[in-house]
Amino acid sequence: PPPVLLAAAGLVSGVLGAHLTASVGGADMPVIITLLNSYSGFALVAEGFTLRNELLTAVGALIGSSGAILSYIMCEAMNRSLSNVIFGGYATPTTSSQADLPRGQHTEIKPEGAAKLLVAAKNVLIVPGFGMATSNAQHAVAELVTQLSSSGVQ
Repeated sequence: PPPVLLAAAGLVSGVLGAHLTASVGGADMPVIITLLNSYSGFALVAEGFTLRNELLTAVGALIGSSGAILSYIMCEAMNRSLSNVIFGGYATPTTSSQADLPRGQHTEIKPEGAAKLLVAAKNVLIVPGFGMATSNAQHAVAELVTQLSSSGVQ
């Protein structure tokens, strides 16, 4: 094929890829990645047909169908449709009102003040998260729990 057609196909595929991923939020990106992986498999099927190569066709069918199935499973797990994941961010108004703002007062305290509040409390709930895992704070938290338990805090 002439180089102009190759450049046009590259441009169209780049625009399609940018269009599909422009409105996708962070949590939906794995679905889009599996969908684009599926597209690459279907492109490989088309190449296999063009070159009359059965191996390319079979491998492309496996890649394309497995990507499509995985995208479907991920959408089902999120209770959303694939079109909602792809086009969910378009035409969505981003308005914020005073009702959306946090309420209450923010009061900064020093670590000593936090320790006094923990010891004075009857019940303490520690919610582990990603930050605790990345900072390897689980040992320090376990020590804190041991000390609070010995003080009678549940």
